[in-house]
Amino acid sequence: MRITIFEDSLHRQFEPVSILRPIYDIKTGIFSNIERLTHFTEEPEEINYFCREELSGLVSEQKKKEVNKIEKADYLFINGRAILFPKAIEKIFELKSECMLIHQETLIAAYIKNPKLKEEKFIIDKKNFKGIKEIELASLGLEENKDYFIINYVWDVMRYFDEVLRRDLDTIFRKKHFPLPDGDYFRNPKDIYIDRKADVYPGVVLDATKGKIYINEGSVIEPFTFIKGPAYIGKKVLIKSGTKIYGPVMAGFNSRLAGEITGTIFHSFVNKQHDGFIGNSYVCEFVNLGADTVTSNLKNNYSIIKTRYRADMPQINTGMQFLGSIIGDHTKTGINTMLNTGSVIGIFALIAGGGFPDKFINNFSWYITGSKPKLYKIDDALDTAKMVMKRRDVEMTETYEKVIRDKYEMATNK
Repeated sequence: MRITIFEDSLHRQFEPVSILRPIYDIKTGIFSNIERLTHFTEEPEEINYFCREELSGLVSEQKKKEVNKIEKADYLFINGRAILFPKAIEKIFELKSECMLIHQETLIAAYIKNPKLKEEKFIIDKKNFKGIKEIELASLGLEENKDYFIINYVWDVMRYFDEVLRRDLDTIFRKKHFPLPDGDYFRNPKDIYIDRKADVYPGVVLDATKGKIYINEGSVIEPFTFIKGPAYIGKKVLIKSGTKIYGPVMAGFNSRLAGEITGTIFHSFVNKQHDGFIGNSYVCEFVNLGADTVTSNLKNNYSIIKTRYRADMPQINTGMQFLGSIIGDHTKTGINTMLNTGSVIGIFALIAGGGFPDKFINNFSWYITGSKPKLYKIDDALDTAKMVMKRRDVEMTETYEKVIRDKYEMATNK
């Protein structure tokens, strides 16, 4: 059986986070949905990938295998929008006869024998498997928001983040680790894991009374830092002196963080080395937040937040009271930038001038407060990105650059 994770037709509802990655590579906790699935799969190398054709070359390069390929075999298709926990994964893997698992008309998984898909059908929906028996996911004894979550918009990642992070921490936590002293600096030490190759300075306070704390290898936690769980500090993360972290927080690989942080997912290589509050936000790779950049995550009248994922659409009621900013890859903010509640900022945007910019900022926007936004020159944007990436020992590949240039062409031809 070939396990294949796929994107469906709602992939645009996850912009700007999904612009440079398929939906299943979006971090939803410690893991992305594909990483979580792989963690519970005995032979993860057998997982196949379907994605938008525009990302196929990049995904193939990153996964080191061919994508969007169907051979003569039995396939288990799994929707990349599904956050699946062990019970749900086990039930889905038990499928033996042809069927589709449905949740509120959304295809979650399908077991298909020798599927006959047209080559261009890389985006999978129910219509690809007409005539196949439909089974409601709940009929398998699975409970929504317990055994699985379904994300429909990019902000749904933040909606479920607290619970998903706690589940992920339970998954990776090592019950037998070297003992930590109880006392003024470590509260509830049985729920704290510090890798032996991490460097936690004296004067760091770790409070795991409300959730687990995991500090991975190569990370440095400078003195006078306070971390309250649930929190995951990834590999080679720098937490600068005086930082205050209130979980849930996920700090991705090789990020550098400071200031006051709560309810936020930082992808890899994020640079936030100065004071400023970041709350209930999603920050993509190679974002740089200038000194005293702050996000509002709660409206003054405590009302439900509305936002949008594209400029050409009306605002959507998120149903959420707390939502900060969603910031696309390679975007940068200048000092004293103030981001309004529910702000959505595209990839390769540059924001400066202080004050509150618009709540929605397009991809490749050169946005100076008080001036009309301009289009960031693509060669300048790429030159800067290459310098930033090289500082973290990452080389921009030709495939990655092509995807960015293609997106720029789309932005200029609107």
